[in-house]
Amino acid sequence: MTYVVADHHAAAVARTGAEVLAYESAVRWEDGLPSGQTQQGMKQTVFSFVREGLAPLEKALAHFADDVPDLFVHDLAASETARILAKHWDRPIAQSCPNLASSDTFSLNESQAEQPHAHIEVSDPEVLEFFAAQTRLIEELGLAEVDIEGFGGNSAPNLVFLPRQFQVNGEQFPERFGFVGPCAAPTSSPEWSPPQGKDQVALVSLGTSHSPDRVEFLARCVEALADTPWHVVITLGDRLDAEVLGELPENVEVHRWLPNSSVLRHASVFVTHCGIGSVMESLSAGVPMMCVPHHADQVVAAEQVVRLGLGRMVDRSRAGAETIRAEISEVASDARYRNSAETMRDHIAQAGGVPRAVELVESWLAA
Repeated sequence: MTYVVADHHAAAVARTGAEVLAYESAVRWEDGLPSGQTQQGMKQTVFSFVREGLAPLEKALAHFADDVPDLFVHDLAASETARILAKHWDRPIAQSCPNLASSDTFSLNESQAEQPHAHIEVSDPEVLEFFAAQTRLIEELGLAEVDIEGFGGNSAPNLVFLPRQFQVNGEQFPERFGFVGPCAAPTSSPEWSPPQGKDQVALVSLGTSHSPDRVEFLARCVEALADTPWHVVITLGDRLDAEVLGELPENVEVHRWLPNSSVLRHASVFVTHCGIGSVMESLSAGVPMMCVPHHADQVVAAEQVVRLGLGRMVDRSRAGAETIRAEISEVASDARYRNSAETMRDHIAQAGGVPRAVELVESWLAA
Protein backbone atom coordinates (compact mmCIF):
# COMPACT_ATOMS: atom_id res chain seq x y z
CA MET A 1 0.00 0.00 0.00
CA THR A 2 1.39 3.38 -1.02
CA TYR A 3 0.11 6.75 0.13
CA VAL A 4 0.74 9.74 -2.12
CA VAL A 5 0.75 12.65 0.33
CA ALA A 6 2.02 16.19 0.65
CA ASP A 7 5.46 16.29 2.23
CA HIS A 8 4.30 17.92 5.47
CA HIS A 9 2.14 14.82 6.15
CA ALA A 10 4.74 12.26 5.07
CA ALA A 11 6.21 11.49 8.50
CA ALA A 12 2.81 10.94 10.11
CA VAL A 13 1.71 8.58 7.34
CA ALA A 14 5.03 6.70 7.41
CA ARG A 15 4.44 5.89 11.08
CA THR A 16 1.48 3.73 10.03
CA GLY A 17 3.86 1.39 8.22
CA ALA A 18 2.67 2.27 4.73
CA GLU A 19 4.99 3.19 1.89
CA VAL A 20 4.95 6.93 1.28
CA LEU A 21 5.38 8.87 -1.94
CA ALA A 22 5.73 12.47 -0.80
CA TYR A 23 5.29 15.48 -3.06
CA GLU A 24 5.61 19.21 -2.56
CA SER A 25 2.21 20.73 -1.88
CA ALA A 26 1.15 23.43 -4.33
CA VAL A 27 -0.79 25.37 -1.70
CA ARG A 28 -0.07 26.78 1.77
CA TRP A 29 -3.18 25.26 3.33
CA GLU A 30 -2.21 26.53 6.78
CA ASP A 31 -2.98 30.05 5.54
CA GLY A 32 -6.57 29.07 4.90
CA LEU A 33 -8.62 29.53 1.77
CA PRO A 34 -9.74 32.97 0.60
CA SER A 35 -13.34 34.01 1.12
CA GLY A 36 -15.79 32.69 -1.43
CA GLN A 37 -17.78 35.89 -1.07
CA THR A 38 -15.66 37.60 -3.75
CA GLN A 39 -15.09 36.47 -7.30
CA GLN A 40 -11.32 36.66 -6.90
CA GLY A 41 -11.50 34.63 -3.69
CA MET A 42 -13.66 31.97 -5.33
CA LYS A 43 -11.28 31.74 -8.28
CA GLN A 44 -8.28 31.29 -6.02
CA THR A 45 -10.08 28.58 -4.05
CA VAL A 46 -10.86 26.61 -7.21
CA PHE A 47 -7.32 27.14 -8.51
CA SER A 48 -5.89 25.89 -5.20
CA PHE A 49 -7.74 22.58 -5.34
CA VAL A 50 -6.89 21.97 -9.00
CA ARG A 51 -3.21 22.80 -8.43
CA GLU A 52 -3.09 20.41 -5.49
CA GLY A 53 -4.91 17.73 -7.46
CA LEU A 54 -2.25 17.83 -10.18
CA ALA A 55 0.79 18.51 -7.98
CA PRO A 56 1.80 14.82 -7.57
CA LEU A 57 1.01 13.81 -11.16
CA GLU A 58 4.50 13.83 -12.68
CA LYS A 59 6.09 12.14 -9.67
CA ALA A 60 3.36 9.51 -9.35
CA LEU A 61 3.42 8.73 -13.07
CA ALA A 62 7.14 7.96 -12.92
CA HIS A 63 6.98 6.12 -9.58
CA PHE A 64 4.18 3.70 -10.48
CA ALA A 65 4.98 3.15 -14.18
CA ASP A 66 6.82 -0.15 -13.58
CA ASP A 67 4.50 -1.41 -10.83
CA VAL A 68 1.01 -0.13 -11.51
CA PRO A 69 -1.33 -0.29 -8.48
CA ASP A 70 -4.31 -2.67 -8.63
CA LEU A 71 -6.66 -0.06 -7.12
CA PHE A 72 -6.58 3.71 -6.79
CA VAL A 73 -8.38 5.34 -3.86
CA HIS A 74 -8.66 9.10 -4.11
CA ASP A 75 -9.89 11.81 -1.78
CA LEU A 76 -13.10 13.74 -2.35
CA ALA A 77 -11.10 16.87 -3.20
CA ALA A 78 -7.95 17.30 -5.30
CA SER A 79 -8.54 13.97 -7.04
CA GLU A 80 -7.13 14.65 -10.50
CA THR A 81 -3.86 12.70 -10.27
CA ALA A 82 -5.50 9.47 -9.07
CA ARG A 83 -8.29 9.67 -11.64
CA ILE A 84 -5.95 10.43 -14.55
CA LEU A 85 -3.55 7.59 -13.71
CA ALA A 86 -6.27 5.02 -13.00
CA LYS A 87 -7.93 5.83 -16.31
CA HIS A 88 -4.57 5.86 -18.13
CA TRP A 89 -3.62 2.43 -16.78
CA ASP A 90 -7.17 1.03 -16.87
CA ARG A 91 -7.33 0.32 -13.15
CA PRO A 92 -10.38 0.39 -10.84
CA ILE A 93 -10.91 3.42 -8.64
CA ALA A 94 -12.74 4.32 -5.43
CA GLN A 95 -13.38 7.56 -3.61
CA SER A 96 -12.56 8.30 0.02
CA CYS A 97 -15.25 10.68 1.25
CA PRO A 98 -14.71 12.49 4.57
CA ASN A 99 -17.80 14.67 4.06
CA LEU A 100 -21.43 14.23 3.12
CA ALA A 101 -21.51 11.99 0.07
CA SER A 102 -23.19 12.82 -3.24
CA SER A 103 -25.35 10.69 -5.52
CA ASP A 104 -28.46 11.08 -7.67
CA THR A 105 -30.54 12.02 -4.63
CA PHE A 106 -28.24 14.56 -2.96
CA SER A 107 -25.39 16.70 -4.22
CA LEU A 108 -23.00 18.36 -1.79
CA ASN A 109 -21.78 20.69 -4.54
CA GLU A 110 -25.30 21.81 -5.39
CA SER A 111 -26.14 22.34 -1.72
CA GLN A 112 -22.99 24.42 -1.28
CA ALA A 113 -23.88 26.43 -4.38
CA GLU A 114 -27.12 27.47 -2.70
CA GLN A 115 -25.09 29.34 -0.06
CA PRO A 116 -24.19 32.99 -0.74
CA HIS A 117 -20.97 33.09 -2.72
CA ALA A 118 -19.41 34.62 -5.79
CA HIS A 119 -19.57 32.83 -9.14
CA ILE A 120 -16.72 32.22 -11.55
CA GLU A 121 -17.12 33.39 -15.11
CA VAL A 122 -15.76 30.69 -17.43
CA SER A 123 -14.92 33.38 -19.99
CA ASP A 124 -12.69 35.21 -17.48
CA PRO A 125 -9.21 35.49 -19.10
CA GLU A 126 -7.52 34.48 -15.85
CA VAL A 127 -9.68 31.34 -15.64
CA LEU A 128 -9.04 30.46 -19.28
CA GLU A 129 -5.28 30.88 -18.89
CA PHE A 130 -5.20 28.86 -15.66
CA PHE A 131 -6.92 25.83 -17.16
CA ALA A 132 -4.91 26.13 -20.37
CA ALA A 133 -1.75 25.89 -18.25
CA GLN A 134 -3.04 22.75 -16.51
CA THR A 135 -3.90 21.22 -19.88
CA ARG A 136 -0.37 21.91 -21.12
CA LEU A 137 1.05 20.16 -18.05
CA ILE A 138 -1.03 17.05 -18.76
CA GLU A 139 -0.08 17.10 -22.44
CA GLU A 140 3.63 17.39 -21.62
CA LEU A 141 3.34 14.18 -19.58
CA GLY A 142 1.82 12.34 -22.54
CA LEU A 143 -1.62 12.08 -20.95
CA ALA A 144 -3.61 14.34 -23.26
CA GLU A 145 -5.85 11.48 -24.41
CA VAL A 146 -7.06 10.66 -20.87
CA ASP A 147 -10.66 11.80 -20.33
CA ILE A 148 -11.71 11.59 -16.68
CA GLU A 149 -15.16 13.15 -17.09
CA GLY A 150 -17.54 10.96 -15.08
CA PHE A 151 -14.71 8.65 -13.95
CA GLY A 152 -14.18 8.04 -10.26
CA GLY A 153 -15.76 10.42 -7.79
CA ASN A 154 -19.43 9.92 -7.06
CA SER A 155 -19.84 7.29 -9.79
CA ALA A 156 -17.26 4.97 -8.18
CA PRO A 157 -17.41 2.91 -4.98
CA ASN A 158 -17.24 5.32 -2.05
CA LEU A 159 -15.75 4.93 1.41
CA VAL A 160 -17.79 7.41 3.47
CA PHE A 161 -16.58 8.35 6.95
CA LEU A 162 -20.06 8.99 8.35
CA PRO A 163 -22.84 6.71 9.53
CA ARG A 164 -25.58 6.31 6.92
CA GLN A 165 -28.05 7.81 9.41
CA PHE A 166 -26.25 11.19 9.29
CA GLN A 167 -26.09 11.32 5.49
CA VAL A 168 -28.67 13.53 3.78
CA ASN A 169 -31.09 11.08 2.08
CA GLY A 170 -28.84 8.30 3.34
CA GLU A 171 -31.48 5.60 2.96
CA GLN A 172 -31.55 6.27 -0.80
CA PHE A 173 -27.82 5.74 -1.41
CA PRO A 174 -26.88 2.49 -3.19
CA GLU A 175 -24.69 -0.18 -1.61
CA ARG A 176 -21.55 0.98 -3.43
CA PHE A 177 -21.47 3.73 -0.79
CA GLY A 178 -19.88 2.18 2.28
CA PHE A 179 -20.83 4.28 5.31
CA VAL A 180 -18.21 3.18 7.83
CA GLY A 181 -18.37 6.10 10.27
CA PRO A 182 -15.40 8.15 11.49
CA CYS A 183 -12.07 6.32 11.61
CA ALA A 184 -9.97 8.58 13.80
CA ALA A 185 -6.87 7.07 15.35
CA PRO A 186 -6.88 6.87 19.16
CA THR A 187 -4.99 9.75 20.74
CA SER A 188 -2.03 9.19 23.03
CA SER A 189 -2.30 12.68 24.52
CA PRO A 190 -2.85 13.13 28.26
CA GLU A 191 -6.46 12.98 29.42
CA TRP A 192 -8.23 16.24 30.23
CA SER A 193 -10.48 16.55 33.27
CA PRO A 194 -12.61 19.47 34.44
CA PRO A 195 -11.84 21.21 37.72
CA GLN A 196 -13.48 19.64 40.73
CA GLY A 197 -17.10 20.66 41.11
CA LYS A 198 -17.47 21.87 37.51
CA ASP A 199 -20.16 19.66 36.01
CA GLN A 200 -21.19 21.92 33.12
CA VAL A 201 -18.47 21.93 30.46
CA ALA A 202 -18.66 23.73 27.12
CA LEU A 203 -16.03 23.11 24.45
CA VAL A 204 -15.54 25.95 21.95
CA SER A 205 -13.46 25.26 18.84
CA LEU A 206 -13.58 26.76 15.36
CA GLY A 207 -11.20 24.22 13.85
CA THR A 208 -7.84 24.85 12.24
CA SER A 209 -8.86 26.56 8.99
CA HIS A 210 -8.64 30.33 8.93
CA SER A 211 -11.76 32.50 9.12
CA PRO A 212 -11.63 36.28 9.47
CA ASP A 213 -13.98 36.69 12.43
CA ARG A 214 -12.79 33.86 14.67
CA VAL A 215 -11.09 36.01 17.33
CA GLU A 216 -14.08 38.33 17.66
CA PHE A 217 -16.48 35.41 18.03
CA LEU A 218 -14.32 33.63 20.59
CA ALA A 219 -14.10 36.85 22.60
CA ARG A 220 -17.90 37.04 22.60
CA CYS A 221 -18.05 33.44 23.86
CA VAL A 222 -15.78 34.40 26.75
CA GLU A 223 -18.01 37.38 27.51
CA ALA A 224 -21.15 35.23 27.27
CA LEU A 225 -20.01 32.57 29.74
CA ALA A 226 -17.77 34.56 32.09
CA ASP A 227 -18.63 34.09 35.75
CA THR A 228 -21.35 31.54 35.03
CA PRO A 229 -21.59 27.93 36.26
CA TRP A 230 -20.07 26.84 32.95
CA HIS A 231 -16.47 25.71 32.70
CA VAL A 232 -15.35 26.73 29.23
CA VAL A 233 -12.54 25.15 27.20
CA ILE A 234 -11.45 27.05 24.08
CA THR A 235 -8.99 25.71 21.50
CA LEU A 236 -7.39 28.18 19.09
CA GLY A 237 -5.31 26.22 16.60
CA ASP A 238 -1.60 26.80 16.05
CA ARG A 239 -1.91 30.24 14.45
CA LEU A 240 -3.26 32.09 17.50
CA ASP A 241 -1.99 32.65 21.03
CA ALA A 242 -4.17 32.86 24.13
CA GLU A 243 -3.20 36.52 24.53
CA VAL A 244 -5.53 37.45 21.66
CA LEU A 245 -8.47 36.97 24.05
CA GLY A 246 -7.05 39.22 26.75
CA GLU A 247 -7.50 38.57 30.45
CA LEU A 248 -9.63 35.49 31.03
CA PRO A 249 -12.15 34.81 33.81
CA GLU A 250 -11.45 31.91 36.15
CA ASN A 251 -13.96 29.60 34.49
CA VAL A 252 -12.36 29.84 31.03
CA GLU A 253 -9.24 27.99 29.90
CA VAL A 254 -7.61 28.42 26.50
CA HIS A 255 -5.29 26.05 24.61
CA ARG A 256 -3.67 26.23 21.21
CA TRP A 257 -4.49 22.55 20.84
CA LEU A 258 -6.21 19.89 22.89
CA PRO A 259 -7.80 16.66 21.63
CA ASN A 260 -11.49 17.42 21.26
CA SER A 261 -12.36 13.89 22.30
CA SER A 262 -10.70 14.30 25.71
CA VAL A 263 -12.92 17.30 26.51
CA LEU A 264 -16.08 16.00 24.85
CA ARG A 265 -16.14 13.07 27.29
CA HIS A 266 -17.09 15.62 29.93
CA ALA A 267 -18.95 18.22 27.84
CA SER A 268 -22.62 19.16 27.75
CA VAL A 269 -22.34 21.16 24.52
CA PHE A 270 -19.84 21.72 21.71
CA VAL A 271 -19.70 25.15 20.06
CA THR A 272 -18.27 24.24 16.67
CA HIS A 273 -17.63 25.61 13.19
CA CYS A 274 -19.27 22.40 11.98
CA GLY A 275 -16.44 20.97 9.97
CA ILE A 276 -17.54 17.39 9.41
CA GLY A 277 -14.63 15.98 11.43
CA SER A 278 -15.64 18.04 14.46
CA VAL A 279 -19.28 17.04 14.00
CA MET A 280 -18.32 13.36 14.03
CA GLU A 281 -16.16 13.84 17.12
CA SER A 282 -19.08 15.45 18.92
CA LEU A 283 -21.54 12.75 17.91
CA SER A 284 -19.07 9.98 18.75
CA ALA A 285 -19.25 11.31 22.30
CA GLY A 286 -23.02 11.83 22.19
CA VAL A 287 -22.68 15.60 22.65
CA PRO A 288 -25.13 18.06 21.02
CA MET A 289 -23.83 21.11 19.19
CA MET A 290 -24.25 24.82 18.78
CA CYS A 291 -23.16 25.26 15.16
CA VAL A 292 -21.50 28.47 13.96
CA PRO A 293 -20.44 27.62 10.38
CA HIS A 294 -18.39 29.88 8.12
CA HIS A 295 -17.66 28.04 4.85
CA ALA A 296 -20.39 26.65 2.59
CA ASP A 297 -19.70 22.97 3.37
CA GLN A 298 -19.95 23.77 7.08
CA VAL A 299 -23.35 25.40 6.56
CA VAL A 300 -24.61 22.27 4.78
CA ALA A 301 -23.37 20.08 7.66
CA ALA A 302 -24.93 22.43 10.22
CA GLU A 303 -28.27 22.28 8.42
CA GLN A 304 -28.18 18.49 8.71
CA VAL A 305 -27.33 18.75 12.42
CA VAL A 306 -30.40 20.93 12.91
CA ARG A 307 -32.58 18.70 10.68
CA LEU A 308 -31.72 15.64 12.78
CA GLY A 309 -32.28 17.40 16.11
CA LEU A 310 -28.60 17.20 17.09
CA GLY A 311 -28.18 20.89 17.87
CA ARG A 312 -28.86 24.44 16.79
CA MET A 313 -27.30 26.83 14.26
CA VAL A 314 -26.37 30.45 14.96
CA ASP A 315 -25.10 33.19 12.64
CA ARG A 316 -21.84 33.91 14.38
CA SER A 317 -21.37 37.22 12.60
CA ARG A 318 -24.51 38.56 14.27
CA ALA A 319 -24.74 36.70 17.57
CA GLY A 320 -23.91 38.81 20.60
CA ALA A 321 -22.92 37.50 24.01
CA GLU A 322 -26.51 37.28 25.24
CA THR A 323 -27.61 35.22 22.23
CA ILE A 324 -24.61 32.91 22.55
CA ARG A 325 -25.33 32.30 26.23
CA ALA A 326 -29.02 31.62 25.55
CA GLU A 327 -28.34 29.22 22.67
CA ILE A 328 -25.75 27.25 24.63
CA SER A 329 -28.15 26.94 27.55
CA GLU A 330 -30.96 25.81 25.24
CA VAL A 331 -28.86 23.07 23.64
CA ALA A 332 -27.57 21.84 26.99
CA SER A 333 -30.90 21.91 28.83
CA ASP A 334 -33.17 20.34 26.20
CA ALA A 335 -32.89 16.58 26.65
CA ARG A 336 -34.06 15.99 23.09
CA TYR A 337 -30.75 17.24 21.71
CA ARG A 338 -28.73 15.00 24.01
CA ASN A 339 -30.95 11.99 23.28
CA SER A 340 -30.61 12.47 19.52
CA ALA A 341 -26.84 12.85 19.82
CA GLU A 342 -26.59 9.68 21.89
CA THR A 343 -28.66 7.77 19.32
CA MET A 344 -26.29 8.94 16.59
CA ARG A 345 -23.37 7.86 18.79
CA ASP A 346 -24.83 4.34 18.71
CA HIS A 347 -25.16 4.46 14.91
CA ILE A 348 -21.48 5.46 14.67
CA ALA A 349 -20.46 2.57 16.91
CA GLN A 350 -22.40 0.16 14.68
CA ALA A 351 -21.06 1.54 11.37
CA GLY A 352 -17.94 -0.61 11.53
CA GLY A 353 -15.10 1.92 11.52
CA VAL A 354 -11.63 0.84 10.42
CA PRO A 355 -12.32 -2.94 10.21
CA ARG A 356 -15.31 -2.35 7.93
CA ALA A 357 -13.32 0.11 5.80
CA VAL A 358 -10.58 -2.50 5.33
CA GLU A 359 -13.17 -5.11 4.32
CA LEU A 360 -14.61 -2.81 1.69
CA VAL A 361 -11.26 -1.83 0.18
CA GLU A 362 -10.21 -5.49 -0.01
CA SER A 363 -13.52 -6.38 -1.68
CA TRP A 364 -12.95 -3.69 -4.31
CA LEU A 365 -9.46 -5.06 -4.91
CA ALA A 366 -10.86 -8.54 -5.44
CA ALA A 367 -13.70 -7.44 -7.73
